[in-house]
Amino acid sequence: MLTVIWGALAARRAQALAVLLLAVLASAAAAAAPSYVAAAGQALARYEMSNAVPNELRIGLAEGVEYPGMPGDPARTPFAGKVKRLAPAGFDVVLGAQSGGVAAGRAGSVTSNLIFRAGVCERVTVSGACPRATSRGQLPEVMVSTHTAARLGVVVGDQFTFGTVPVRVAGVYRPLDVTDPFWLGQELIRPPAAGSATTSTPGSAEDAIFTAEAAPLADEQAILYRSTADLYVTEHLLDSRSVQELRAAVIVVQRDGSREGLGAGTTVPSLLDRVTVQRGQLADGVTLGAGLLVLLCWLVLFVAISSAADQRRPEQGLLLLRGVQRRRLWALAIGEHAVPALIAIPLGCLGGVAAATLLAAHTLPARADVTLDTSVIGFAAIGAAGALAAVLLAQARMLSAPVVDLLRRVPARVRGWRATIGDIVAVSVAVAAVVQLRSGGSPSGLALVAPVAGALAAAVLLARVAMLAGAAVGAALLAHGRTAAGLALVQVARQPRFRPLIALLTVAVAMLTFTAAMNEVASAAYSNRATVEVGAPRVVEVDATSRSHLLTAVRAADPEGRFAMAAVVTGSAFAAGTPLLAVDSGRLATVAAPHSSYGSSLADIARKIHPAAPGTPVHLRGRLLTMVVSASFDAVVFGGNRVRLAVTISSANGTRVVVARDDIEPGRKDYVLQVPECAQDCRLVKIEIVAPVVSQQLEVHFEELRTGDENGERETVVLTGAQFADVQRWRLSDPEETFLSATSGKDAALVMEVTENRRSAPAGISVVDAPFPLPGYLTRSTGTPLGMPHPYDGVDGTPTTAVVGGVADRLPRLGATGLVVDLEYADRLAVASQNGNEEVWLAQAAPADVLDRLRAQGLVVKSDRTTTQVRQEFDRQAPALALRFNLFAALAGVLIGAAGLIAMAAAEQRTRVAMLVALRRQGLPPRAVRGGYGWPVAVAAVSGGLVTLVTWLLTRAGQRVFSDGRSPVPLPEWPDVGRLLLFAVPTVVLFALTAVVLGRVVAAAVRRRSGR
Repeated sequence: MLTVIWGALAARRAQALAVLLLAVLASAAAAAAPSYVAAAGQALARYEMSNAVPNELRIGLAEGVEYPGMPGDPARTPFAGKVKRLAPAGFDVVLGAQSGGVAAGRAGSVTSNLIFRAGVCERVTVSGACPRATSRGQLPEVMVSTHTAARLGVVVGDQFTFGTVPVRVAGVYRPLDVTDPFWLGQELIRPPAAGSATTSTPGSAEDAIFTAEAAPLADEQAILYRSTADLYVTEHLLDSRSVQELRAAVIVVQRDGSREGLGAGTTVPSLLDRVTVQRGQLADGVTLGAGLLVLLCWLVLFVAISSAADQRRPEQGLLLLRGVQRRRLWALAIGEHAVPALIAIPLGCLGGVAAATLLAAHTLPARADVTLDTSVIGFAAIGAAGALAAVLLAQARMLSAPVVDLLRRVPARVRGWRATIGDIVAVSVAVAAVVQLRSGGSPSGLALVAPVAGALAAAVLLARVAMLAGAAVGAALLAHGRTAAGLALVQVARQPRFRPLIALLTVAVAMLTFTAAMNEVASAAYSNRATVEVGAPRVVEVDATSRSHLLTAVRAADPEGRFAMAAVVTGSAFAAGTPLLAVDSGRLATVAAPHSSYGSSLADIARKIHPAAPGTPVHLRGRLLTMVVSASFDAVVFGGNRVRLAVTISSANGTRVVVARDDIEPGRKDYVLQVPECAQDCRLVKIEIVAPVVSQQLEVHFEELRTGDENGERETVVLTGAQFADVQRWRLSDPEETFLSATSGKDAALVMEVTENRRSAPAGISVVDAPFPLPGYLTRSTGTPLGMPHPYDGVDGTPTTAVVGGVADRLPRLGATGLVVDLEYADRLAVASQNGNEEVWLAQAAPADVLDRLRAQGLVVKSDRTTTQVRQEFDRQAPALALRFNLFAALAGVLIGAAGLIAMAAAEQRTRVAMLVALRRQGLPPRAVRGGYGWPVAVAAVSGGLVTLVTWLLTRAGQRVFSDGRSPVPLPEWPDVGRLLLFAVPTVVLFALTAVVLGRVVAAAVRRRSGR
């Protein structure tokens, strides 16, 4: 039998080579998927590491006991031995020791940490030298940052004291990369304080002071230190060990560290969770593309071998007539095709790895290595085994057919249940996959390949319809004398092998179009989400001393309001309550990025949230406030219950409550309040009478408010009695138990009456310099109608309400849930300090030096992001990488479809040419001598569009576009048809050109043999 098999291979070399090439394609397609998944998983882990916060990359260990003396290298201490036993293999270990205290130099002092940390000298540039170990009698050497040196007033070679220990400055350092996890985020290189003069050089005067080994001090108790160790996760660990192993190692370190008395803190598991999710999503997403490629390869083999087998039907029939047993024919078929399939496994492995390497080099967000491992070999073997199964299935009908059917020149049509069993199976699998996909939750199982299964089922059904239609149309054309087209259609309709070819080409067209559509929708979704989530082309998170400082600084950096806007964001879409965005409304329409999903224009939003102010602010300038108050109450009845005066002021340093030095007493008296922050300028927010217990009605007359200096100079009257008496400029905090009235004339004053009661809150009046309730623009999802109040937490975190002035579908930065108000008005109503993130939104027109301008105004830049950066982040996540692989697979599927068309034509060329030569000699016109391959292409072009539409409607909603599964903006319902045509038209053109070339090859062969 081996000799017979070898002879069959030698006799049918072309067919064996075709089977080998197609099996290599199937094997390579199956091998490319795990190769790409492994490399992309490695790249995703490295990308997540590059974006992780420092504590997600390390396990921090600290000794629970402090020791006397200078911090030094703990490498030879028992602590280092414990760390060595605890540290899992592969973790980078950084040992250190630190002590907290105050450093004092000739120019000033600063609270900082004195630290020994292994490896610090390799991560800094130093003016001078790194600190060296010192011997007894020498001053310990230290290294300070440029900011610390400036604060202390020291240079290289100078001395200062840390605590009570004198030290010498050996060098002044600057960190090379402040984002290096070595610096523990902002723990060693501290951010500057808001309001202070800042530079682009990271750090502040509180930066860590580094030291080296030092000889024992004269007084070891003068300083205490604690040994520390940081165990860092490395890229090699994420590449070489599974996430489950790393998570278990972290748990063991935390458990054993606690037993050893070492505090172990880390958030490494959160990083591992993200890596796990990303890798899982990538593997699921790539399944679609890999399944498509393998399926198309198997279909091509089925079509090609079916065509070749049909040509050998008479040969098989004669062998059976001569008594050859069918089992021997099966053995010959298996052996003849098993040899190419086995050879295809190693070739497919190499081809799959090469394809994955090429794809990884152009799509992955970080460097990754594509390797050949057992999983790749296993998947390649599966692809080759499937190819062998497709070959045997293609020959099954021939090897099981009766002899009389085998001797027919045209195969008999399959009828009954055998003709529909394949369709039923394909449709059943597709229905199950689509139902599972649309049932909700994360796609798994059949749902992962629902688009491919659906496309195959629809293609099979449409191919059956096309065959029936081709027979009817062909007969009609022949009856009307249209010989060329009619004969081609009849030929196709009479050959059952054309049906799988039509299905193959349809699937290739449909899946390329569907995958291109998903990529188009994903690209638009990434841009939409980035635009809405960021809010403006560029957003800089800053640290300001107050909201008024933020507003003033941004307006000073951009006086004309062309490119910068101050904003405060509180809450999030996942937090309780309504997320709040407070903006400098006059600049909103200029700076924020517009988007159609808002449902309202930014200009309308800005106009609605900033109506005219009902009054003017009361500004104060002076270190002392003097309030003239006349109080009327019975001190005897009040007994020991105090009545006090409190004033809320807002300055560039924030909002705070100031209490008068003296308690309020019956009669007229001046009450003095110290407000040093008002030396430049501040604003009066609120005046309160603090009386927890009001024993009988209390009446207070506010007659005058003055400002001045502590020495009594430059005293200015801010509010006269008549101005106080203007009731319209005040708002009661509690109108239920407090009443306002006014007196006029010579004794004009504002009169507050507090009823007898026990009070949990002071009785107060606020300056009416902003509309109350504050007008806001609300998202429609909250359900509050226009003109109605809506509760929210203000910019100071205080519960309050806003009146709904407008409703939008979505809002910048907040998405589908949130409230937008005016920042200046919100700040005027605030009675407490900061709450939320302070930001500066920048337009495209922002100058290159905008960050320096903001720093010059005392703002500290904390982070800087753009819509382009956020868009790129989405492009580097698992769903985007999977979509790119699927697009690559779909493009390869088109080439496989063209190969199937060629393989089928090659297999049947001899028989077709012989038939056409006979017809040509009987008078068939030359123009009718065509291959008949245009009909499958035409059908595939039309049915491919229909299948794409059906697949899109059924499976689009279940496709994962974002790693976190959410978006503040709905995904586009339909892709851009014009861009889809850029993929579909070249595909159809390629198939059409292939059909034309094959037809010309057949026509040339007919001319040679017929002589016509």
